Amino acid sequence: MADPRVARSRRAILDAAVELLVEHGFAGATVEAIAARSGAAKTTIYRQWPDKHAVLRAAVESIVPPAAPSDTGSLRGDLVAFAHDLDRILHTAPTSALIPGLIDAAERDPELAAVLAEFTAQRRKPVHDAVARAVERGETTREFAVDLFLGPLFYRRLLSREPLDDVFIERVVDAALASTR
Repeated sequence: MADPRVARSRRAILDAAVELLVEHGFAGATVEAIAARSGAAKTTIYRQWPDKHAVLRAAVESIVPPAAPSDTGSLRGDLVAFAHDLDRILHTAPTSALIPGLIDAAERDPELAAVLAEFTAQRRKPVHDAVARAVERGETTREFAVDLFLGPLFYRRLLSREPLDDVFIERVVDAALASTR
C-alpha cells in the first residue's frame, strides 16, 4: 500500500504545477516555483519525476481526462459523441487554459512537443478505434477521416474561439464521413 504522505505530497506538487501553468504558462512553471508553491523540497520532486517535463506532463494528465470512448454502432454516432465529449473537456477549467499553453510552448521546446504528441495520440485513440470499427463494418476505408474530423474541432476551440455547437459538430462529422466514401 502506498504511503499516504507520499500521495499527499504528490498531489500538492501536481496541484501547484497546475496552478503555475495556468498563471504563468509552461515557462513559468519551474521546479523551483513548483517546490515553493507546494511546500515540497526540490529533492522530493526529483525523487518522483526525473525532470521538469515529467512533472508538467503528470500535472496536465492529472487534470485532463481522456476522451470517453463510445460505441454507438455507427461511425457518425461515435464521432458525434466524441466531439461532444471533447467540447466538454476543452471548456472545463483549468484544461481550457492549459491546452493552448501546451500547444504554444511545444512550438519552442522539443521535449514539450514530444509530450504534446504523446498526449494527443492517447486522446485520439477513441477516434481511431471508432474508425477501425467502421472499417470492420464496411462504413469507411480511409483513416484520413480522423484528421478531417479533429482538425476543425481544435481550430474552432483554440483559434477562432467559436462554440462547438450541435450544428457545427454534425456538419464536421458529415464532412469527415463524406471524405471517406
